[in-house]
Amino acid sequence: MSSESPLHTSENRIIAGLGLHSSAIIAYQLILMQLISIMQGYHFAYMIISIAMLGFGASGTFLALFRKRLLSVSHWLVPLLMSATGLFMILSFYMARLPALQFDVYLLFVETSQFGVLAATYLIYFLPFFFGALAIGILFIKNAGKIGKYYFANLVGSGLGGILVVLLLNHFFALHTLPIIATLSISAALISFSSERKSYQLPVAFLALIFVLIALVWPGSLPLSEYKGLSRTLNLPEARVIHKQPDVHGQIEVVESPALRYAPALSFTFTEEVPVKKNVFINAEFYGVIPLFDTTRRNIHNYTTEDLPYILQVRDSILILKAGTASGVAHAIQNDAKKVKGITEVQGVKELLKNEFASESGYLAMHEAAELIYNDSRQFLLTESFESFDAIILPRMEAFGGSTGMNALQEDYALTIEAFQLMWDHLSEEGVIAITTWIDYPSRTTLKIANTLATVLLNNGIEQPGNHIAAIKSWGTLSFVLKKTPLNQQEIDNIRTFCKQMLFDPVLLPDIQPEERDAFNILEDKFLYKYLDAIVYEGNEDLLRDYDFYIQPATDDKPYFSRFLKLSSISKLRETFGAETMPFLELGYLIVWVTLLQSALLAFVLIVLPLFRLRKTEGSKTPTLFYFGALGLGYMFAEIIFIQRFILYFGHPVYAISAVISTMMIASGMGSLYSGTLENPVKASRFATFLVAILLFVYSLFFTDILTATINFPFLIKFLIAFVLLALPSFFMGIPFPSGIRILAGNQRDHIPWAWGINGCLSVIATSLATLIAVEQGFRIVMLFAMGFYLLAFFTYFRKKYDQNSLVSE
Repeated sequence: MSSESPLHTSENRIIAGLGLHSSAIIAYQLILMQLISIMQGYHFAYMIISIAMLGFGASGTFLALFRKRLLSVSHWLVPLLMSATGLFMILSFYMARLPALQFDVYLLFVETSQFGVLAATYLIYFLPFFFGALAIGILFIKNAGKIGKYYFANLVGSGLGGILVVLLLNHFFALHTLPIIATLSISAALISFSSERKSYQLPVAFLALIFVLIALVWPGSLPLSEYKGLSRTLNLPEARVIHKQPDVHGQIEVVESPALRYAPALSFTFTEEVPVKKNVFINAEFYGVIPLFDTTRRNIHNYTTEDLPYILQVRDSILILKAGTASGVAHAIQNDAKKVKGITEVQGVKELLKNEFASESGYLAMHEAAELIYNDSRQFLLTESFESFDAIILPRMEAFGGSTGMNALQEDYALTIEAFQLMWDHLSEEGVIAITTWIDYPSRTTLKIANTLATVLLNNGIEQPGNHIAAIKSWGTLSFVLKKTPLNQQEIDNIRTFCKQMLFDPVLLPDIQPEERDAFNILEDKFLYKYLDAIVYEGNEDLLRDYDFYIQPATDDKPYFSRFLKLSSISKLRETFGAETMPFLELGYLIVWVTLLQSALLAFVLIVLPLFRLRKTEGSKTPTLFYFGALGLGYMFAEIIFIQRFILYFGHPVYAISAVISTMMIASGMGSLYSGTLENPVKASRFATFLVAILLFVYSLFFTDILTATINFPFLIKFLIAFVLLALPSFFMGIPFPSGIRILAGNQRDHIPWAWGINGCLSVIATSLATLIAVEQGFRIVMLFAMGFYLLAFFTYFRKKYDQNSLVSE
């Protein structure tokens, strides 16, 4: 140990406390993602990871400024900081729920004050990460000579924290897990408790425990954005939540109200009473209605454009992807389907239909023709390689009046071109793919769907897509069908007859006439027809390329179906729609830019700027800054892209984030521990950075193929495969940082704060930057960037031969 001040607690207890404390920090990070997803509609993983990195970077700078003082009292300060971390895990979330500090992402471009609230939110959530990281940083610097052992405890503890979150969310609401997570840090403080300065340590630990008890007994409620589906629904007369349960996929709530009438763009010929149905919400977003299944009556969807696949001909075998609450399953059975498989992606919803709401849903889940399967839709398509269906039906997309654009960064692997190819492969000889969307303005979703369907046909050697695609519209929705064989005259006649009966309009038919398209429902946006014709009948790629929105099909490399905004079109869109309206065309995408700029500013102010107060260091800092900066960028780019890749593999962000962070932390910890046994840190760093670069390059070529080939394996086997794939590069990723610190500790110790600071600063920026590059250029490019950063670290530190105990100086 350092001679500056002995630690008065045994080293084993300190290391155990460090591991427990580290697990709490990562678990808190993941729980925040779930809580923000409930309040705002998206998990904002990149933002939360950025805030965590900001806390770690700022703590490093603070440690650099007050290093001697902090190390001299480290024996009692470390436990105190651990208690403070647990305390602020509770307090920060309470503070963020105060009316004056409640951030609403939907108001960001409407009320300029929300930019300040966003910054305040950053700083509030930053506090537990700052205190937690400061405790870790003190232990790291205090024990720089044997950093591997402490870094190992930190990373392994972090990995176990990720696994813990998955277990907790299956049994507890996200809000109720906060005090459990906070208790871990408080327990770490008690394990590391020092016999000195008890008057400092005990009050903070005691106060933290009091707030944990308060949070357990009175957790409060989550302040939902007023624009979320649940918020709007609860404003209806007599609306109330009648059922609530936790699920790893999100918080499930069922709402009833006499005003909740279900009429999804019904035909004007519908004369019966519109049914009242209970609504199901996942993380406060509308997920579906409890179906009123009754085989003696016509299904309400028979009066919508969603009936299109059933009017062509009788369908015996139906697959409903992303089936939600199984309304589509009921629709299929009431159209005489003999076998219907509904893929529901939330286990808790399936259980609701089989238990609490079995009677109300007409025992749909137990019907002989129905099979509800808990699985990810894309994974099901990959698993069931030999089964064919007469119709594969996707759920209704978007929302009435258009969406807010929050889904721009939502990965949806069921809507990529590769997913549609799998659907094509699962069709019977006369099979169809059907999909419905609310009509949006300006046209985006409608055109991307059409372009995706046409591309599937072209990819399968069909030169005239127009002979295989039909579409009809009502006053609010547009439904498409893609048929494996050309539409015959009987089917075309059936469509026209159905449209006349329901007062709908044919939009796409092999022999469509212009006057048919607005026979009953006049569309103001006549450009929709122009672009649909260009896609389906003309193949006019130049016209589509010049369109103001991005309507190319989503791919597995860029699975953002709802991303439409082109940066080159922003100025034109501002002129057309106005500065206030334009952001809502793609709110989620623009927020990443806001987050990038704001996090970069905060990182510079809180991490880099204070370092200029330090005395002038010996030797050039350039190699140190480049090396540790490249490590921060490379590691976070790889982590972000691994998370994105494993969302498809595991079927849900919670599993992907937990698996990636846990595995990378554990493996990096092992690498860090191993690095401490190597005599020459220079050679160790050189070897590790180069090998990581090679591995990332290989992964950029073959990683997707490996995941696709094993995606239908049992979950446990997939987890083991993921562990091996992630652990291999992560083990070597854990070597360069502690090796670099060991080199600096040898003869340029005053560079350590700058190494920590620049690593933290660029790690903060990397999360948002990697997300933006993924959206614009694809996952493979992000992986190549990560490779490039590790090569930069390799070449920066070792442009010429250095002694193993000396730092690069110029």
